[in-house]
Amino acid sequence: MADPRHRIVITVDSPRRRRAIVAAAVALLMLAAFALYRVTRATAVSDFEAATSERDQLVAERRQLTRALRAARSEADALRDQVAYLTRSQQIDDGACVAVKASLGQLQAESADLREQLAFYRGIVSPQDAATGVRVYEFRVRPLQSAPNAWRYDLVLIQPVRSDKRIGGQAEVIFEGLENGAKRRLKLADIAVEGGRGLVFSFKYFEEFGGELRFPQGFRPLRAIVQLQAGSGPDARVDDEYEWAKIVQDGEAR
Repeated sequence: MADPRHRIVITVDSPRRRRAIVAAAVALLMLAAFALYRVTRATAVSDFEAATSERDQLVAERRQLTRALRAARSEADALRDQVAYLTRSQQIDDGACVAVKASLGQLQAESADLREQLAFYRGIVSPQDAATGVRVYEFRVRPLQSAPNAWRYDLVLIQPVRSDKRIGGQAEVIFEGLENGAKRRLKLADIAVEGGRGLVFSFKYFEEFGGELRFPQGFRPLRAIVQLQAGSGPDARVDDEYEWAKIVQDGEAR
């Protein structure tokens, strides 16, 4: 009896079977490739559609943002124009207000000047003192900045219009004050810089005098006395006294 551990296997190689196996393997590979293609194609189409939808959405959002940006720019331009208009209007209003204030101030100054002139001429036409003769209508002094202790004086003399005669004479101004604690009297003719060394008047209705004077260093004026001498009669002499504080006007003389 033969040993069962020793067998001889005889196989027969069939070409037809090999071709069938190869064909089946190729078919399986083609089927797998087709399946992979379908899956890849479906995925690619889905991704493409998603990308296209996202792109369309982004394009729509960009268009919307572009329209919003244009609207914002248009609104900003309109607001800038409005601000420029309001600023210009404010500048025009401010300029007009300044011009109106300046005109009002000028008119008020002219009105005050006219009232002074009216009061002056009323004093000539209808004087408080019915007696004829010369009298002082106004006497004022104003400090000057041109020099220390320098002053400008203005003196106006009048007589009633009912007197048609010319009146003439001499005017003298005396200043009383203190110098180093002592009383002192100064004549305008002695301290006048110009326009006061000889106040000779000759007029029918009124006459004005003015000039500059300069007090000595340390002199403090207390009052002024205006003396008018017209003729030689008993009533030809007129003396008017003025407290210094009542005749001083502020500001530089014009």
